[in-house]
Amino acid sequence: MTSGTARSRTGYDERAKAGPRSTNSAVFRLTQIPIVKNISKLALAAACVTTVASGVASAQHDMSHMATNGPSLPLGLPFSRVGSGTSWLSDSSPVRAHHFTVGDWSLMLHGAANLQYDNQNGFRGDQQFGLIDWEMLMAAHPLAGGLFRVNAMTSLESAVNGRQGYPELLQTGGVYHRNRLVNYQHPPNLVMEAAALYDHSLTNWIAGELYVAAVGEPALGPVAYMHRPSADADPFAPIGHHGQDATHGSFGVVTAALNTRWMKLEGSAFNAREGDSSYYNLDYKGARLDSYSARLTLAPTPSVTLSAWTGYLMAHDRLETAIGMQRYGASMLTSNTIGGHLLSTAVIWGLDVHHHGDREHVHDATAATAKHYHEMTNALVEATFGVTKATEVTVRLEQVQKSGDDLGFLAGDLTQLFTIRSASLAVTRDALSAKGFTFALGARGAVNRLPETLHLTYRTVTPTGYSIFLKVR
Repeated sequence: MTSGTARSRTGYDERAKAGPRSTNSAVFRLTQIPIVKNISKLALAAACVTTVASGVASAQHDMSHMATNGPSLPLGLPFSRVGSGTSWLSDSSPVRAHHFTVGDWSLMLHGAANLQYDNQNGFRGDQQFGLIDWEMLMAAHPLAGGLFRVNAMTSLESAVNGRQGYPELLQTGGVYHRNRLVNYQHPPNLVMEAAALYDHSLTNWIAGELYVAAVGEPALGPVAYMHRPSADADPFAPIGHHGQDATHGSFGVVTAALNTRWMKLEGSAFNAREGDSSYYNLDYKGARLDSYSARLTLAPTPSVTLSAWTGYLMAHDRLETAIGMQRYGASMLTSNTIGGHLLSTAVIWGLDVHHHGDREHVHDATAATAKHYHEMTNALVEATFGVTKATEVTVRLEQVQKSGDDLGFLAGDLTQLFTIRSASLAVTRDALSAKGFTFALGARGAVNRLPETLHLTYRTVTPTGYSIFLKVR
């Protein structure tokens, strides 16, 4: 794996070749310094966020206000129930959103932008001035006795942070220069979601839903981490993200669902092939709807949702031959008010069954017990507590199994599993509100516990990292 310095030089020098170069311009030479370039990109991102904020003059609302100020979901379900893709949150979940109307359309704008300094310590760490963001527009319109909806979601991370994303120790998933991306969270695609939905009551107690997405989320996994109230103060992706909800940016999804007021059953056909590392295009190379999934969600009370899922992902790995993988998991999400303070929690468990191809197998022809598959589990517990109306604290605990191949090893038994534990704490404090947007100061720290077998790789068994950020939402 390249060091942070080599990574920055490579990324910025390549882009510099594409633009005009003047050897006599001191200003131009100054702007090619990696830290100056990153700060310049942050300034551009801040300008974009400010433009969006100033362009929306409506006040900030809970998402449930859409149910009273605009069209409602079938069976009288509140809009606070809507999670990522077609998933369900609990009815009591708080979701910050700007609600406004254009003609007969009811629209909601929500998201978050975190301008941050990220420092991941140690031999495999890196540091960066960067951005973690997502912006989402939801539009709804009554149609033929039902409700037609459009979801559009974007992110500027790839433009600001580059194709490797932001540093995060022990994070895996994604490809960079045809190698495993390790210790970085890859940026999402510029277009994170482009989907259309149609909901219609079939009887007075059951409704149907159809979801079609050029880029979207199949019925597989929990509510994506950036949409979970339990992760509200923590902008970082969980290190188990790629075993839980990484399919939220799939290039091609069709989902059909039936639901009552307290139960939802969904089935999806989708393209599980991960995109390339350009992040600016919609990558349909070799795309087929040959992966499938099913999810059952229960909402026994207004404050609890329970979900379980299973799926088959075909050819999801860009570096592997076209083989399949089974995925199973379950989650429990809650939101409760305790003594006037909001507490949102998530408990998530997942299991992936990886079948071995040409790349990933036991490189020992004499091994009598060599398997043709291996199983990896992940578990997460996270909670966000509103200490005051202006201060939130998010705690996240994880235990994740990662293989040698995941961690970028090139030799030996690439199926060898390493159990990694991680604990993180994030705090945000609202500093300013303007036109319904909130500007908050935040900090995050994480400590990881590695098995002794990874000591040589990381030069420690307790690597740490921290970030400080300005959150706009």
